[in-house]
Amino acid sequence: MRIGIDIGGSHIGMGLIENSNRIASKEKIFNREDRKDMENAILHSIYTMITELLQEHDLKIEEIEKIGLAAPGTISNGVIVKAGNLNIQNFDIISALRKFYSNPLQIRNDGKCAALAEKAYGAMQGYDDCVFINIGTGIGGAAFLGGKMLEPKRYSGFEFGHMVINQGGRLCSCGKKGCFEAYSSIKALKMKVCETLDMDSDISGQYLREELLSKPDERVKADIEVFLEYLKTGIANLIDIFEPEVVCLGGSFAYYEGHRVLEQLIEKLKGPNATFNNAELPKIVTAELKNDAGMMGAVL
Repeated sequence: MRIGIDIGGSHIGMGLIENSNRIASKEKIFNREDRKDMENAILHSIYTMITELLQEHDLKIEEIEKIGLAAPGTISNGVIVKAGNLNIQNFDIISALRKFYSNPLQIRNDGKCAALAEKAYGAMQGYDDCVFINIGTGIGGAAFLGGKMLEPKRYSGFEFGHMVINQGGRLCSCGKKGCFEAYSSIKALKMKVCETLDMDSDISGQYLREELLSKPDERVKADIEVFLEYLKTGIANLIDIFEPEVVCLGGSFAYYEGHRVLEQLIEKLKGPNATFNNAELPKIVTAELKNDAGMMGAVL
């Protein structure tokens, strides 16, 4: 039995994992108070959730063979070096957790964890050349060529969200301007739509998807169009670089399967000159494991 933890920009998900199955899960949504001290909020949440999970399933911590963490941003030697959406730098989370747990601990970038799970158990099974794009509070991902995930020697890399697609554009949480993430994350879409409608942006992704975007207000249609144009541009860039057989869209965007927004995106990618080798678009799929992908990949 293993415990997988997925630290996102807006929440922590945790699962009790046995082989390729999630037996049980818990979730903690970050509030404004949590954001005043994210490091302590994360540690406290992890400790509380693990305690509850073990109690509810009559398990002892010694029975857990591994605790794996998926976290956004740059990860190196057990440290979250930089995570803009969490406003964290140089957080040695593994050392902090070793004060409570003697179990084997490991941490990896959340996009790569989700990609590993989708490659092993989900939508990218059976493909050798794949691109996984995690679209949620931020944008990250991973690429596989010849069935192997590409990994740099230094930092975690493959920060798809921080390639600049509009030089001098919107300020991103990373400090640069014009990043893919600043225009095409679900957070960016939510903020823009709520600004247009003069609403509090503290709404759920489900409300955004099922209420505000399913039958959009006329004022919102332009926001959706801009979002999709930038999303198409970023995805097309990655297709041109890696020439994958399949592109898998994960994070909270995975829940847009069957939604008009996804249909519009695919239509744009099929448009003339959207990609270099426009004659044959790779298969575009949504992540099958949805929000479980990060926690399941964290313990692989």
